[in-house]
Amino acid sequence: MTVGELGEFGIIARITARFAPGPAVELGPGDDAAIVAAPGGRVVATTDVLVEGRHFRRDWSPPYDIGRKAAAQNLADVVAMGARPTALLVGLGVPSATDVAWVEALCDGMRDESAQVEASIAGGDVVRADTVLLAVTALGALDGPPLTRAGARPGDVVAVCGRLGH
Repeated sequence: MTVGELGEFGIIARITARFAPGPAVELGPGDDAAIVAAPGGRVVATTDVLVEGRHFRRDWSPPYDIGRKAAAQNLADVVAMGARPTALLVGLGVPSATDVAWVEALCDGMRDESAQVEASIAGGDVVRADTVLLAVTALGALDGPPLTRAGARPGDVVAVCGRLGH
């Protein structure tokens, strides 16, 4: 089955069924906007856009891995600021001939990556596009002082975990 055959509301229903709202999400997908709790009163927000052919190729990467990458790079930016990730908002543009299974696997990757830091998908948008476009906004609760690039000093230790570039 393709996205075009299923239609906008059908694909939204399939996508949202894959995500359970986390504790910070007071109102998740299905309304005009999401409501995400910010107990400390401050929210860190970041957005990245991934475009097919520029940031990923569907013939090189499975959708699950693309979804994990999209979530990970945004969640990492929130953590780098010293915040606790709470939610993602996802804008997805796909050609109408895209298999629904491809979209579901993409969403599973985002869900599984987000679960590692107890964040959840709180909402987003789905549109028809000529190529796959994925815009992810990550939100996080800032309970202490922000960690900014301005705080870096010569001699600081930079620690890396995992495989570089993976």
